[in-house]
Amino acid sequence: MNSKERPNFFKGKIFAILALLILLVVPNFVSTNVQIVFILILFYALCASCWNIVCGFVGELSLGHAVFLGLGAYISSLLLMDCSLSPWVGMFIAAIITAIFGVIVGLPCFRLHGPYFALTTIALGELIRIFVENNEKIFGINLRGAMGLVLKQTGNQFIAFEFANKITYYYVLVVFVAITIFVTWLIKNSKLGFYLTAIKSDSDAAESLGIKLTKYKLIAMAISCFMISFAGTFYAQYFRYVGPTRIFSHDMSVQIALIALVGGQGTVFGPLMGACLLVPITEFLSEEFGGALPGLHLFIYGVVMILVVLYMPKGIYQTVVKFFSKLENKIFGNEKKKSKSLEKGVK
Repeated sequence: MNSKERPNFFKGKIFAILALLILLVVPNFVSTNVQIVFILILFYALCASCWNIVCGFVGELSLGHAVFLGLGAYISSLLLMDCSLSPWVGMFIAAIITAIFGVIVGLPCFRLHGPYFALTTIALGELIRIFVENNEKIFGINLRGAMGLVLKQTGNQFIAFEFANKITYYYVLVVFVAITIFVTWLIKNSKLGFYLTAIKSDSDAAESLGIKLTKYKLIAMAISCFMISFAGTFYAQYFRYVGPTRIFSHDMSVQIALIALVGGQGTVFGPLMGACLLVPITEFLSEEFGGALPGLHLFIYGVVMILVVLYMPKGIYQTVVKFFSKLENKIFGNEKKKSKSLEKGVK
């Protein structure tokens, strides 16, 4: 085997090490306000990664994924408030119910394609939001309508998913995001991932080869809904409030989708990169211009996204990987040349 055929074991290592150091170490040495930004980055990275499992791999644009986020938040919160069930247990019950609901919704929706599928998901999100806002109770369950659910402050209690400082919430999210990225990697490198990629590339050709389109789309949908439900539980416990106007909103769904699209849909780390780029920009612009010049921060945010879409149509993931690959080739390439020259000198 010659040098060209040898696998590059260092490819991606620099970026992975830098990202790991930043995510694990930096939040401990910054102010609470900056920690909040880090928490939001990971929260939207988690949501976008879950969106990516079904939409990035299958290729259907969902603009109503906030419905499943909201279901996770509402179910786990109601179990805590009405049944005194710990959110650590309630989030798994919420995830199972959300996954079942996602499959039920997916059965008719996956018969549609392109803009029709996207419009259907938008309509679903709006229907759920309006329904929850205008109903105080359903089947004896107190939804509290537009007022939403207010969770009591109980202090620093692990069993109640409530912590005294932001950094603990942050590290809980680190675990959630790590698990989701690992699951995404497993899917991408499994038979399911190959089937989903085939469906995204050419659904007719995939079906002709014996791939059951609806079956594998529903499997991806169930996994996506199951995982994003955990993000909903975290949202409720972190903010101690769940309101239908925000959690089921179309804006939330669009923001989740845009982060994944800008980062690089269908990739493992794309949603995390998209969140690292867009969330800090959103928070900074909102703080700087939100009060003085209302709407300007949204305009600048839109311009940034347009530039990314125009010059990086496949997302920033490929650009980042290419940059670090070139950097690694220069570093480790020079080391290889030096080692070769030393070997020749010894000989």
